[in-house]
Amino acid sequence: MNTSALPSQAAWLWRTATLLFAGALIVRVFAVTATGFDGLYGQDAYAYFDQAMALRATLLQGIPAPPGFHWPQGYPALVALMSLAVGGVPIAAQLVSLVMGSLVAPLTYLVGRKLLPSGGDGAAILAAVLTAIGGQAVLSSIVSMSDATALALILLSMWTALEFATTPRRRCLLALAVVFGCAAVATRWASILVAPALAVPALRGLAYGRRLRHIFPALLAAALGSGAVLFTLFHNQAFDLMGYFRNWNLLNAVWGPIPEIPAGTLSAKAPGLLYYLAPLYHPAFLGPLLGPLAGWGLWRLWRDNEPYRSLTLVLWAGVPFFFFVGLPLRNLRFCLTNAVPFILLAAWGAWILLPRPFLGKAIRVVIGLSLALIVAWGARRIESFTSAARAIIHTVHSVEALVPAHAIVLTFEITQTFEHHSDLQTFELFDQNEATLGMLIKGGRPVFLLTQPDDVIARWQNQAPGINTRWLEDHGSLQEIEAWGLYTLRRFEEHCVHQAGFPRAEAAS
Repeated sequence: MNTSALPSQAAWLWRTATLLFAGALIVRVFAVTATGFDGLYGQDAYAYFDQAMALRATLLQGIPAPPGFHWPQGYPALVALMSLAVGGVPIAAQLVSLVMGSLVAPLTYLVGRKLLPSGGDGAAILAAVLTAIGGQAVLSSIVSMSDATALALILLSMWTALEFATTPRRRCLLALAVVFGCAAVATRWASILVAPALAVPALRGLAYGRRLRHIFPALLAAALGSGAVLFTLFHNQAFDLMGYFRNWNLLNAVWGPIPEIPAGTLSAKAPGLLYYLAPLYHPAFLGPLLGPLAGWGLWRLWRDNEPYRSLTLVLWAGVPFFFFVGLPLRNLRFCLTNAVPFILLAAWGAWILLPRPFLGKAIRVVIGLSLALIVAWGARRIESFTSAARAIIHTVHSVEALVPAHAIVLTFEITQTFEHHSDLQTFELFDQNEATLGMLIKGGRPVFLLTQPDDVIARWQNQAPGINTRWLEDHGSLQEIEAWGLYTLRRFEEHCVHQAGFPRAEAAS
């Protein structure tokens, strides 16, 4: 064995990982600077940021964080720590996502080197590049959400578990794998779906090492410490985790229409079985040309007698896929949990075909076209996403300029944006009922409703937004004031009460 080659090999490994991290970070920073996006949008990102600021107040002033947060608090905890350095501003949350999202590319490379057979370094680099430029991975890295952070922690756990499988005497690696895995679950609960895949290299290392009595203390300490952290993070959580299991139905895998999803979209039309195979065909991940090569890559692994690698990749891709297809939910960001094994298999499938004279040329064209398609889709998606976020903020400012300062505004899905960008008192329509609506309209203050009427009718007719809208219509009238894109501002007027000064708008801006 040539031991002199080891230092240069290690230097090459870390140099490549560093370059991949730098490249991924440049892509993400460019996306932020080009769009001016601060990471906050919708409801969830604001909720994460608010929780992080509550945890920051706990750290600095000892003020207990309010109960009722809906998700695991790992990501808000990291944002709170970052805010100690940069201040309690939105960039604190975005920085966490940027850094952790940029780590996905080098970690994909490190995991790929371990999971792919000898000679697979090129395939691992290709897979890392795909995660560095992939539209969904980039988008999740610039928003203040937990997805990119959870994926980075999953990859850290997988990498340390794979290292343990090949060097079982380094028992601290298994403890680190447990810690990183628990941290991933504490960041995003769906990360627990990767546990069966993580168990494969862990059990392999234990079987080869045969030193369980030495490993057990470190493993027990890691499990107890991580369990305590998980219990603390999940205890008294308002989020109903079991609700997902109650709503899970395998029929969703073959049944497309989902009422809570906008009609006419792929999300609404496609059954879960097709939708959650998106990493294999959607340009947010691999695209339709490169994706099918994942099947070839898996077959070659199995044919070449690589059951350990095959089983790890299949469990990593398959267990989350099986769970997601049964949910009455469709979201591309869910696919991040198990996108990496699909990407690794496709990269391996392409890589082993490159040496072939005719097929190699075709594969080079496929890779080039796929990279171009992925970049083009990602740029367009990020621009449309951030433009929509800016449009909502513009709507908030327009409403604030139009209605009286003492008015009450009922909103749906953008209430958090109002709370951060206006001084108006707003209430989430989803959280109201007959009693609370009655108190609001009897309070003597003007009441306005800002929603997407067509969306409420199509998706929420028999749920709180639709029910509450009909209640307002039954107890008065909703006079249209102005419209901005899909959002319409209406003023509630009780029967026989005519308000002046707010003529019906003739055009939408």
